[in-house]
Amino acid sequence: MGQSTPTTTMALDTFELRYAGFRSELAPKEQVWFDELVCRARRHSNAINRRPALDFERPVLLTMLLEGMRELEDTQRLLGETRRQLEEACRALAEAGLVARRPPPSTREELERMGQRRLDANLRST
Repeated sequence: MGQSTPTTTMALDTFELRYAGFRSELAPKEQVWFDELVCRARRHSNAINRRPALDFERPVLLTMLLEGMRELEDTQRLLGETRRQLEEACRALAEAGLVARRPPPSTREELERMGQRRLDANLRST
């Protein structure tokens, strides 16, 4: 009889065993991330199942990268939406007269012309 192809679950279990030493050298927070990536890779078992019989690590690693890219895209979308909402809120507050725009910070030369340099010197001497 021929040798059967391992299931995706078996392949992922083998992957975890093979990388257990690598995982143990990671910081505790990174271990959590590693474990989460393996869990996310399990969600892509159909894609991993299409792997060549001799190489199961590449599809597992690719699915981990895909999950990371998905999360990055979701985070960027959420950040963009949050920025847009914040800009709208600031604009509405400014239009309602509830927030005054601050002038840009003065340059060193402007501070020296206003006597700020003498003030700083007086504060240091006391």
